[in-house]
Amino acid sequence: METVRFGMIGAGSVTEKKSAPALQKVPGSSLEFVMRRDREKLEDYARRHGVSKFTARYEDILEDPDIDAVYIATPPDSHAFYTLEAARRGKAVYVEKPMARTVPEAEGMVRACREAGVPLFVAYYRRAQPRFLKARELIMDGSLGDVRSFQYLFACPVPEDDPARPWLLSREKAGGGLLYDIGSHMIDSIIFLLGEPEEVVGRSANLSRARDTEDLSSALMRFVSGVQGTVQLSFSAAQAIDRLWVSGSRGSLTLSIMGYEPLLWEHDGLTEPIDFPRPEHVQQPLIERVVNTLLGRDHLDATGASALQTQEILEAIDRSGSWVRHT
Repeated sequence: METVRFGMIGAGSVTEKKSAPALQKVPGSSLEFVMRRDREKLEDYARRHGVSKFTARYEDILEDPDIDAVYIATPPDSHAFYTLEAARRGKAVYVEKPMARTVPEAEGMVRACREAGVPLFVAYYRRAQPRFLKARELIMDGSLGDVRSFQYLFACPVPEDDPARPWLLSREKAGGGLLYDIGSHMIDSIIFLLGEPEEVVGRSANLSRARDTEDLSSALMRFVSGVQGTVQLSFSAAQAIDRLWVSGSRGSLTLSIMGYEPLLWEHDGLTEPIDFPRPEHVQQPLIERVVNTLLGRDHLDATGASALQTQEILEAIDRSGSWVRHT
């Protein structure tokens, strides 16, 4: 296989800039087929993105022998269904985050792909972006000394309804509101930067009552390395903030997870900013790794295991429970 030919199920706003163009631009990748139930919007999308084949039936993509991999870009309530359908037909899967609405759904996705022998990737794309790779390098290579602790603080006002994603804050459709939507990126990124988690204790509440999902989540996270720290997420605050602070014996690192401000590396009495511009298509670095792994040129994990772990931790925090590393 010299080119990975993708079919895309779901063609909403998240794909317009973040992902679909990257599927066309990454060497060795081609977006060949797109599915959406709204026929008028589907035809417009295919025309604008230069996709020659389009359909309102997901089966047409999954049964097409010319499609090697399926990108699932639907709301979370159908991630498990389409993943199982794709695995049953031997298609590699690249699915949007959060991986699913619940841990049992995510476990079923991992199991189905493993038993079918097909790769499973989840779109936690920050793991492949240069700014997060640099942050991880500074944390892991001793630039901060011995890493001791971290604090992550995120706050934003109560979100407005998004007409392009009316399902976003619905527990039935999305699993757990903003904790599952953007909070999944935050938890996954912290794990990517700090290593294997050992234990998580969470507490969540719905203080604003603006939605039926929790709007305040707190967690204590302890890592195998001994590092521990706190995560504080408020989705009904007056001001906005996004700040991860990692503290070591010889320095510290400050960065945003959802934003693209410069990294701030403090060491030897200096504060050194390290700037990385926002990628034109934020998923492109990860899609490049997915494609190269499918072509045998890279070794990105294709089991879905890390995304399942993130799902377990999200659910524990959302339910005011705890999570302990599997042994």
